[in-house]
Amino acid sequence: MADIPQWWMKGDWFDVCSCNIPCPCEFAQPPTNNHCDGLMAYHIRAGSYGDVRLDGFSVIAVLWIDGNFWTKAKVTFGVFIDELADEHQREAI
Repeated sequence: MADIPQWWMKGDWFDVCSCNIPCPCEFAQPPTNNHCDGLMAYHIRAGSYGDVRLDGFSVIAVLWIDGNFWTKAKVTFGVFIDELADEHQREAI
């Protein structure tokens, strides 16, 4: 089994999607109409992954989910990482 470094983070997050409110995906339920288009944005105020500090940069994820994310789904996503993050921070995320 891979040795996974200790990690933690604190920050602000925001998400929005095409599901009814509240989003059923957040409660491990199938998305509205079995499909979800979503956006998640995070600003990491403080954190680390092993020895790599993650303080002060932002990450955005754009998702397309067909089916129940928690059981079986086709998931397509893109991740945008703050340009201020160095190679080690990008790898940690």
